[in-house]
Amino acid sequence: MSVEYTTTVKLYIDGSPSEWLPCAIVYLYDRDRVSRDDFLGMEITNEYGEATFRFRAHEFVDVDDRLGGSLPELYIKVYGRDDRFMLSTRAVARRNEVPSLIRIGVSRELARDHGFL
Repeated sequence: MSVEYTTTVKLYIDGSPSEWLPCAIVYLYDRDRVSRDDFLGMEITNEYGEATFRFRAHEFVDVDDRLGGSLPELYIKVYGRDDRFMLSTRAVARRNEVPSLIRIGVSRELARDHGFL
């Protein structure tokens, strides 16, 4: 039986960590260099701006992970209440770790542009 991993993404207004972004559409991926990035799930943030993902190794382990470590390089893509692409953390994905919490500060202007304020 493989290990189940859990990570929560929390979206908030940059500079105001108690101002959360509910109803954002969040996609979780494992970044790969040789093969296609692995899709690990889609969730909608709750009233606290949180989306929790659960996944197993067989969903992300491939050539990239065998060469670079046994854990994924997690990143997210966020879409706003208007269903338009808002942001991605692919460029800053951390290698070989599964944090229990990924906090993402969103500028007030970007949040307003996508229907959160």
